[in-house]
Formats: sequence, C-alpha cells, structure tokens
Amino acid sequence: MKELQKFDPTIWQGRKDEEDGLDGIRMHQIIQEYQEAEAYKQVLLGFGSDEGVKRNKGREGAAEAPNEIRKALANLPVHFNPIEKSIADAGNVLCIEGDLERARLLQIDKVDEILSKNQLPIVIGGGHETSLGNYLALAKHYQNIAIINIDAHFDLRSPSPKTSSGTPFYEMHQFCEEENRIFDYSVLGVQENGNTMALFKRAEVWKVNYHLADEIHFNFEQMLSNLRLKLTSADAVYLSLDMDVFDVAYAPGVSAPSINGLTPFQVKYLVKLIAKSGKLRLFDLVEVNPSLDRDNQTSKLAAHMILEAIKQA
Repeated sequence: MKELQKFDPTIWQGRKDEEDGLDGIRMHQIIQEYQEAEAYKQVLLGFGSDEGVKRNKGREGAAEAPNEIRKALANLPVHFNPIEKSIADAGNVLCIEGDLERARLLQIDKVDEILSKNQLPIVIGGGHETSLGNYLALAKHYQNIAIINIDAHFDLRSPSPKTSSGTPFYEMHQFCEEENRIFDYSVLGVQENGNTMALFKRAEVWKVNYHLADEIHFNFEQMLSNLRLKLTSADAVYLSLDMDVFDVAYAPGVSAPSINGLTPFQVKYLVKLIAKSGKLRLFDLVEVNPSLDRDNQTSKLAAHMILEAIKQA
C-alpha cells in the first residue's frame, strides 16, 4: 500500500450547465491535478488518518473524510475568477497500519513543498492529529504564527504515551518552548462540558485566548471585534476548523458531537473574516466522520466552509 494517494479525477464529477458558459461552471470543472512545476493560488491536500482519534478513544472513521468532502465540493458553483484563483488537488497522504508518525513526516514534506511556492495549503483531515504536521511545516516559513482553532475542544491533552487527535496544540506549545517562539493560540467555540477542569487550567497557565460557545451565542459582535484586533496584529495566521464545533443538528458526522454548538452562519462568518484578512497562510478542516454522517450532511457543510476560504483568501 502506498502512503501517497494521487489525484483521482473520478471524484471530481458533477453537473454541467454548458448553456450558461463560464457563468455556469462548478468546482469539478476548474480543479487541476497538482504538478510540482506549476504555480497555483491554492492547493488541496488530504490527510487520511483517524489513528489519532483511535488513540484518543474516539469513534473511528475520519480517514475516509478527504474524498467524501471532495465529492461534496465538486458540484458547488464557482463565484470567483478561476484564472485568478487557480486550484489544484495534490491527493492524499495516508496513514498506513497506524503509523501516524511516518505519515506525518510525509505530510510535513508535502505542505512545506506547497508553502515554498507561496501557495495556500488547504488540508482536509482526518482527525485533529492533522494539525500538528501542518503547523510544523508552516513554522519552517514563519516565526510568529497566530494559531486560530475553531473547535469545541482545546486539544491540549498531554501526549502520554503517544500523540493523538487530542494533543496537537499541546505539542505545538512544546515546540514553541523548545524553539523560543511565542505560543499564540486562540480557540473559538469551546464547550465547558467538552473539556475537563485540568484543560481549562492549562489553557489559563499558557495564556490561551479562548471564547466559549455560550459567549459567541450571547455576544457574537464582541467576539468578532476581538478577532479583528487579533488579525490586525498577526504576521501569519494558521486556521484550523474542527467540525465538532458545530451543533450536532448541523454536523452529526463527527467523532464527538456538540450540544449547543455553533451555527453554520457563525462559523462561515469567522472563516470569511479570517480568509479576507490577507494573513491566512494555512487552513485545515478536520474531524468529519462519514460513517456517522446523515445524508452526507456534515461533508456538505465542510465543503461549504472550504469553498468560503477558497473564495475569500
């Protein structure tokens, strides 16, 4: 079995409205197969792993998400100039036989390659273990990185004994300490009932900037004001969207569904604001579990969030 699954054109299928000309094109008609020698505005890369979810005692199935989300993205209409925003698909990095550490090394190489050409990587997970490799690749290019995680969970668990979907931001903190970097971490949509007191205390000690889901529901405008201020001061932004931040009514197909989670409008606005800032350097979307989904609802919602980033970045 190969650890790199190449571009699959059979995934990118959908409706064609030839009668409408260029005004009727959809994503499947503009996506290109990634070529190292070519220049693109944005590049999709899948990370087919749920080994981190398994290690974190979650419900497995996220490894199948990248292709399911591509299928949902394929038929969405294009509302931007495809020449100005050329988009390529670099295929999937696969986690074979549970060897997450090996898969991560390949992931870092691929993301680093994309970044080296000033292209925006859009990485589709996979569990939230996806994010550590993305950050380590991004850190090769930028010193001061504002990490923004839209998530119901801090994911600040200690990797004891192994890295998992619950540990990526803990490991980023450790990397920052070792490299004498600032750990600039914000979490939007945190659920009190989804995190232990130990995790809240760790977040306080490490000066994590977080907003509870309740805060966002109560005063969305104030949270947006704080976010705009953060974006103004940032040099480079890394955005991670964990689909379990949505209320279970909107996103049932995740390992850990949320009660009283965020709405599609709220998250879409956050993604839009961050992508339009001009500071976004890497975006990943994680934790869709197609085996738990209902009528592909969560994959479709994920595709809409990715398209919003594509349009605005």
